[in-house]
Amino acid sequence: MSTTRTLMIATALAAVACTTAAAEQSAPFDKPVKVVRVPLPPDTLNPQNRPKVTCTYYATFMVKEVDLGELGADQVSILSTAPRAKPPACARANAAGERVFPAAAWSGYFLGVRGTYVFLDGSDGWQGGMGFAVFTADAKKVVDDTRIRWFAIATTPTGLTLRYRRTWEAKCSLFAAPDGCWTEMKKDTGLTGAMPDCRAAYVREQKRVPKFAKETADDPTVIDYDVVMTIDGGKHSMKPTTGKAIGCRPAE
Repeated sequence: MSTTRTLMIATALAAVACTTAAAEQSAPFDKPVKVVRVPLPPDTLNPQNRPKVTCTYYATFMVKEVDLGELGADQVSILSTAPRAKPPACARANAAGERVFPAAAWSGYFLGVRGTYVFLDGSDGWQGGMGFAVFTADAKKVVDDTRIRWFAIATTPTGLTLRYRRTWEAKCSLFAAPDGCWTEMKKDTGLTGAMPDCRAAYVREQKRVPKFAKETADDPTVIDYDVVMTIDGGKHSMKPTTGKAIGCRPAE
């Protein structure tokens, strides 16, 4: 996709991400014991930012987020609170034993906790959805993916079960090569239903950017579909809950 076209759709992408976040139902995360927010000194070069440290306390650990007002948190970390006599203070400086979620593994914000797993949100929307990552309590990433909305997050004896509407980008265009592309998409996703009709979405995008109509026809196809993900320790598996793709559109 050309640089010019990329710039033309940047504003639309941001708007879709905001709409998705506003419309999404709250995921059933564990309720924290308490949340403490500590303001940080202002950045003289970026006075509009409101830097702060947020500490979210649970029964046996605390999750800390350092937000300097830039895109994505500066740091997300986890600290065991047991068997301390009192919870650790909320401060920017890291305490002994505090584990930092590696920036190379994920860039975003603290989202919530379910059981002994920590969820981080994406720093920005992607293809109409929002990225998320699941980490173990020792700050090791299990999986990352993109969702439109959560349906349920439940604990199991050995992990979690996640049900959500997934956003996924194919490596081909259902508009340019429908039969072959759908065959590949079914292999990659496990979907078994009829091929979704993407024509209207592609034609609409071609009319919006007529100078790039040819490029648009070859844009990879993005679909939404419902999945169930099972997390067991540090492993995961995923499968569709139905064989049907719910949404279908060209990649942004």
